[in-house]
Amino acid sequence: MVNILVSVNPDLASSIAIRYAGQLAHFMEIALQPIHVKEPEQKGSLFGTGWVRHTWEHALAEKGEEEINLLIRTEKPYCPALAAPRVVVGERENEILKELQTGAYDLFMEGILASFDEGDFKKLITSKLYQSAPCPAIVVKNLVPLEKVALLSYVGLEPSKLVDDVSDILRQAKLPLDVIHLVPKKDKKDLEVNEEAHEAQGFDNLVDAIRKKGLDLQKGQVLTGHPKDIADYLSRYGLVVCAVRNALDKKSPIHTVLAFTPSPIFIC
Repeated sequence: MVNILVSVNPDLASSIAIRYAGQLAHFMEIALQPIHVKEPEQKGSLFGTGWVRHTWEHALAEKGEEEINLLIRTEKPYCPALAAPRVVVGERENEILKELQTGAYDLFMEGILASFDEGDFKKLITSKLYQSAPCPAIVVKNLVPLEKVALLSYVGLEPSKLVDDVSDILRQAKLPLDVIHLVPKKDKKDLEVNEEAHEAQGFDNLVDAIRKKGLDLQKGQVLTGHPKDIADYLSRYGLVVCAVRNALDKKSPIHTVLAFTPSPIFIC
């Protein structure tokens, strides 16, 4: 059983995330717990303490439940593993982190409509929520067929840590896995696809770590080209796995690749 916490709002992005989780449920047994954080329009302690504040928070939570219950009823047929939502009042990142840290979750998921804005994507994955989360996360940009997975490699990656973070979930899914080593070059006009991936720095170590975990490795490739061209190539995958937390500086071209990749991104 893979326990997933999914952040939901009454919007299309959340609907896409839930339906993508429904696809995951075809490959593994999941429990999907939705959480909706109702943030007060006014910050601070303007509403007092004690009974007054408790009454105000209760009213906000009830309003949030009304907004979310319709979404849950609508999406339940697409993801039977969807549980009743938890609705809390507070600051979104803090409340989700609190739930992740106190619950036994294997994965965090949220939907974010693909805007291909590099700044927004960097802000997301460098946020307190993503940097402090005790488990990997999937950012669902589009509802795409989940048929095969790309695990990304790049110079400086620590293979054993990456594989440790993703192996349990990927092994349960039993989806075909390609390992792709990225060599982003902003001045390169044409994308180069090289099947001799073993020549890439650190690639053999990553392959060894994957095979030791019993994952279904299909092939390895090296992609050399402009980050946006690499992102277009990755659109053929239903899930793209990449280690970015505490591994890349904010100016890394890998961020550009991930920002422009339309597929869901598994962040570890």
